[in-house]
Amino acid sequence: MPTALVQGRIAVQYSHLLENFLDESWQILVWDPAKNHPDEFIAMAAKADCMVGGSIPVDQWPAIPNLKLFQIPWTGYDFCSPESMPARVPVCNTFEHESAIAEYVLAGMLEMRLGLRVMDGKFRSGGWNGKSPGQNTSHGELRDATVGIIGYGHIGFEVAKRARAFDMRVIGTRRRQQPTPDVLDWLATPDKMPQLLQESDFVVVACDLNAETEGMIGTAQLALMKPDGIIINVARGRVIDETALFETLKARQIGGAVIDVWYNYNAPDTDEVWPSAYPFESLDNVLLSAHESASSHKMWERRWKFVAENFNRVARGEEPQCFVFQGKQEPLAP
Repeated sequence: MPTALVQGRIAVQYSHLLENFLDESWQILVWDPAKNHPDEFIAMAAKADCMVGGSIPVDQWPAIPNLKLFQIPWTGYDFCSPESMPARVPVCNTFEHESAIAEYVLAGMLEMRLGLRVMDGKFRSGGWNGKSPGQNTSHGELRDATVGIIGYGHIGFEVAKRARAFDMRVIGTRRRQQPTPDVLDWLATPDKMPQLLQESDFVVVACDLNAETEGMIGTAQLALMKPDGIIINVARGRVIDETALFETLKARQIGGAVIDVWYNYNAPDTDEVWPSAYPFESLDNVLLSAHESASSHKMWERRWKFVAENFNRVARGEEPQCFVFQGKQEPLAP
């Protein structure tokens, strides 16, 4: 009987989904940091064929004689590296968030162009508010606007599909050159980012955070955007320089921003931190959310179904999908 270990404060919230998607041949162990001691993790890890979760509660990997897969149940893996993960064990991540994020992006675009919140507020407080019969008011629209996607990948593809349905023009950059897909007008490498910024009415940041991308959008890059351009960050906060973004928005040098990812995050057993060193919440040209763009109910179901399918692949002797890297840290001897 293969054994699955669910560990960590985030993963344990969804252990019931893994139980739903795995068949009865699996034994499922759960290590919950709110309930279990690290020594119990060590004992469970020794039995596990597959493990899912985030950072482990010990500094050195314990004996893991059976472990064939470490599965991250989300996309980001900046909490670990090959040097911190067990030698010869494949580490995989999980997508299934891209359609939810794409819907969030399009909702942000629509709100920025239509201003439905403002319309609703005015009507609630003033009804017709003195508007004369037949008097026209106006708002923007998405048709014929250009969307520029920085980091065209899973999320970018889903954004592009939806943008095309609104008759928008879509362009993008990604790390390596590839043929331009049908949903894009052009696709280039990062050296064309200045052109993308200049052409785009909406700039969607959807790239990985790494040494090359951290802070790559700063004052000079934001200055290339259109005066009414909107930047939407669903990647990681630190891809855009924090000071540059706040000062550019405060000075109204661009049209606005939709921000879902931040610069400061809460950690276990620490005091709550504010998401940014700057008061973005004081600006009226921004839409803000707490890293929630992906968090639909259906997304979590899709993710944990994928996790279960990857576990089954490993149990059948097949290669797991969404391989990130192989670990290098030698676990302790049994």
